[in-house]
Amino acid sequence: MKKILFILTLNIILSQVTTDQIFTTSRSLSMAGSMVSNPDYTESIFFNPAGLATLGEDSYGFLFGHRRDYGLNFLEFNYASFSIQHRELGNIGFGIQQFGTKSGDEYLSSELALSFAQGFSLLHDRNSSLHLGYTINGFILKQSASAGSLGDGSNGLASKDLYNVGIDVGLLASLRNKMQVGVFIKNINSPSMGRGSTLQYLPRKLVMGISYMPLEKLNTHFNLETLLGYKDIHFSFGFEYKINHMFVLRSGIMMKPNRFGFGFSYSPTNKIAISFGTLTHPVLPVSNNLEIGFKF
Repeated sequence: MKKILFILTLNIILSQVTTDQIFTTSRSLSMAGSMVSNPDYTESIFFNPAGLATLGEDSYGFLFGHRRDYGLNFLEFNYASFSIQHRELGNIGFGIQQFGTKSGDEYLSSELALSFAQGFSLLHDRNSSLHLGYTINGFILKQSASAGSLGDGSNGLASKDLYNVGIDVGLLASLRNKMQVGVFIKNINSPSMGRGSTLQYLPRKLVMGISYMPLEKLNTHFNLETLLGYKDIHFSFGFEYKINHMFVLRSGIMMKPNRFGFGFSYSPTNKIAISFGTLTHPVLPVSNNLEIGFKF
């Protein structure tokens, strides 16, 4: 009985993975989510679509990863993103996130987010830059049939599929390649799932951050995050240190709740990167994430 209640509780907490996931990539786990002011263009679709505007001419990137949250086999999370500079559409990106709660080989619930993002440069000169971006997310939530009070499904609830669309916007500004400021609003259109008594509005989130690069090898990042309509503010800090041209070390902390992240990235060539990130939790076991990225 305790295991069933634990699974249901995690399902409720983590069912927002497609709408409120701040720890998507290995880099975000490593730096405790402090990403909004300095997202890599390949992962900008998840944290701040304005970062797509930094994509170089005739270049593109691909990223994918997998993990089991908190080391639990029944909580699977997969993601992938692709970014490219298109001659007509400009700097665009595509993303997918999939989360499932399993019982054996079957999913109790499954969430899928399909995303399209675009970034624009409003200002770019020798000293400063200003970028704007948006993301359109298509949400698909699937709930399997329940067992009911008899346990055989005869008087349980039928399976159900829910759909909706959310819109994110982001802003990214830089000054003299030493400082960057980022702002990101999640679900600005206030999407919802369900009807009547089951109606649930998906979380709307505001994230603001600043990055300071005192040295060429060192990047520091500060984040403030809050759910719109709530008073709680989450603070996170992260840093990246480039040991050499192949190895980057990362770490970060978060407050409310208190969490610690650590990770690294290894690039055997300038086109391939293998990244690992781990993040603690005040109660549950750590989450580990492994991903592979390509840049051309």
